[in-house]
Amino acid sequence: VIHMSTGRLGLCVAEEEGIVRGIITDGDIRRAMETSQDSFFKLTGADIMCLYYLGKHPQGMTGAELARAASVTRAAVSRTLARMEREGFVEVQAEQGATTRYRAAVVLTERGRKSAQGADVAITRVLDEVYAAQSDEEREQMYASLRSVLGRLRTISREDR
Repeated sequence: VIHMSTGRLGLCVAEEEGIVRGIITDGDIRRAMETSQDSFFKLTGADIMCLYYLGKHPQGMTGAELARAASVTRAAVSRTLARMEREGFVEVQAEQGATTRYRAAVVLTERGRKSAQGADVAITRVLDEVYAAQSDEEREQMYASLRSVLGRLRTISREDR
């Protein structure tokens, strides 16, 4: 996942090994999850981003690392992790002598791992449906457009700093 926009309308650009693999909106994810009774249904875009990155790093990540990976502020990650910890999705493994929770490793709980797996299934299902409806040529055109969007998002991100 390269970029998850902030604000009311979420947009995620997914990249793997330097190749744009897809673009997913929060509406795509929400519609895919509406039929599910799993706990991930009520998660926000920020929750999904944290679940995604923590699922890819089973040893855990710090809040600061999550913020960098998701291109969001540390304060936003802190709020998200605090709520997710209260709801049993993550566990903060504060080391003795740590001066801030940003430096403590955050890991998924069993509930968090199940939710991350459920989100992966929902996202994969959406992408499979999108890919099935496109020819190879259409898919290449879409990827070219996505690369253009991604380049612009990266420029905007640098400009905002």
